[in-house]
Amino acid sequence: MKIQCDCGSFQAELANSPKNSPGRLVCYCDDCQAFAEMLERTDVLDEFGGTEVVPAYPSDITFIKGESNLCYSQVTQNGLYRFSTTCCNSPIVNTRPNFPWAGIFHSAYTAADTQALKKFGEIRGRIRGTYAKGNPDFKVSDKIGARDMLTVLPFVVKGKLFGKHKGSPFFENDGATPIGLKRP
Repeated sequence: MKIQCDCGSFQAELANSPKNSPGRLVCYCDDCQAFAEMLERTDVLDEFGGTEVVPAYPSDITFIKGESNLCYSQVTQNGLYRFSTTCCNSPIVNTRPNFPWAGIFHSAYTAADTQALKKFGEIRGRIRGTYAKGNPDFKVSDKIGARDMLTVLPFVVKGKLFGKHKGSPFFENDGATPIGLKRP
């Protein structure tokens, strides 16, 4: 599968996808909402302020072109590293150093293939509902519920066991220093 920014200047390829993914997930946390607002891209949020991501293993991501268009930010001091592009302000991924998780924004999938999300099925989990805007008419865990953990935990454990956190293209060879420019 491929992911890309809205204008196509940044592109990456995903190995083993959609097979190696727990599926579509939505986070309503204030950090995700603040990131979209910072990019002036609230269009990537759902009507209740949710950010839909489809996780992949960092080691399964290969950049094809436009790596120089990537920049990163952290909404909070110890928060996730959130990568976006400088060319068209497209959010691409949320991740952490040395962690087997790259939460790729739904829009990075659909910019490459408008039908891509269908390959992952229905949304499997919605978390951090205390920050949702309005009153969603579907179940959202206030924090992270047991069902949400059962969806994600096997993916993370398998990723750690098989070293899928190593070799993330979003970090330098030390595995901790993010690539690209820091977004102010």
